[in-house]
Amino acid sequence: MSVETVLGSQRGLIVAPAGCGKTHLIINTLSVTAAKPYLVLTHTTAGVAALKQRLKRLSVPAKNYVVTTIDGWALRFAKFFPILCPIHSQPEQPRAFYPELRRTVSYVLQAGNVNDIIQASYSHLLVDEYQDCNLDQHQMIQALSNTLPTIVFGDPMQCIFNFSGPMPDWSANVQAYFPLLATLNRPWRWDNAQTPELGSWILRGREALSNGGHIDLRSCPAHVNFQPLTENTTIDVQNQQNAHYAILEQHPEESVLVLGDPKRPGLRHAFAQHTLGLDVVEPVDLGDVVRAASGFDNARGESLARSLLTAVSEMMTKVEISKTLERLDSIQARKNRREPTPLELSLLCLIQESSRESILKVLQHLSAKTGARVYRKVAFNALRDAVLLSTQRQDETIREAASIIREQRRHQGDKRISNRAIGSTLLLKGLECDHVLILDAGNMEANHLYVALSRGAKSITAFSKSNIVGV
Repeated sequence: MSVETVLGSQRGLIVAPAGCGKTHLIINTLSVTAAKPYLVLTHTTAGVAALKQRLKRLSVPAKNYVVTTIDGWALRFAKFFPILCPIHSQPEQPRAFYPELRRTVSYVLQAGNVNDIIQASYSHLLVDEYQDCNLDQHQMIQALSNTLPTIVFGDPMQCIFNFSGPMPDWSANVQAYFPLLATLNRPWRWDNAQTPELGSWILRGREALSNGGHIDLRSCPAHVNFQPLTENTTIDVQNQQNAHYAILEQHPEESVLVLGDPKRPGLRHAFAQHTLGLDVVEPVDLGDVVRAASGFDNARGESLARSLLTAVSEMMTKVEISKTLERLDSIQARKNRREPTPLELSLLCLIQESSRESILKVLQHLSAKTGARVYRKVAFNALRDAVLLSTQRQDETIREAASIIREQRRHQGDKRISNRAIGSTLLLKGLECDHVLILDAGNMEANHLYVALSRGAKSITAFSKSNIVGV
């Protein structure tokens, strides 16, 4: 697939299986200087940040492109034309606001009143991860494509974000409107990792799954390690941990991603809590952090101390809530035989003052506790930073400070994900690693299974009740 084809087409679709050079093609296209910048739209601020970082690293001139999210561009458009785009819902009500925003902007674009401004602003429109567009977003892109040459990039087998509203039918709506230009078919991710056999196996598996078939995890023994689940939870977790440690021992300098159940974050947290060398990947909304911050706003005295210890106990080991609270009661009653530790003194100060500064001091002492390990570093650091920010902005709540920190984190892209991390397909789609460990491949729907298998460039270790998956 050539850049010339992309730039020479008025409207088209490029189907891009995982690891087959889509981002490379987009970057090469943006490297060609046009009279006006390319407009590049995708779905998440993390995706925007990752693409911008790569463009900067490869010295693609910034004047060549405007990269933003679909909804971010729509919001900017509506603010630029407030009379044409009256939005009655509020951003604080996202389920009402964003559908109204998309439909309003689509209506204005379809009316054609601003076509000249759009054409004067951009040379081409490129839309990434098109399989994640819902119907409203698809209609907005259609309206834009009447004004700009438009190429969309997507893979229906990677459509797993299908819970934000009705989705367009890939054949009847997407491919019928955007003619298929090409399907990328060279597994560059695995060729570059010197594992072409694995890349070919994944592409064959993708085809099988897309046709309603299945995958045999024993059919690529050089790179895919199938491990049967016993249905004894204790034994299975131990085997999964041992598999993780074996990968680390054999490949100490290489990256590992562990994929767990997207619907049960508690299980992923528990696995990280009891497995050394593993960090938890957090959702970008940092819901646990925002809820904890709200709890701090609404508590005082011993209730605040308990709320803080409870929140942190879900992010690090050795918090020992009951033991710590009993010890504080003993100290307050002057029945203690041992001198209070710095952590205990900071908790006593928190109970007495209930100040933000005292919350911050407790967090600092907890993170330094001997033998403790923070296994949800992103969440813990975000909580600490929210409290710190709130000490500098006393007119705002801790929850409001947490919301500010959350938005800052959204724009950090993949910097929030470490080399050794556990998450889900929803959190790790778009990322790649050297080795992937899948905790229950047999429990995955076809699209999630394909996304999971295609993360690892060098090896896949997959646990499942059966070696036949995707059925």
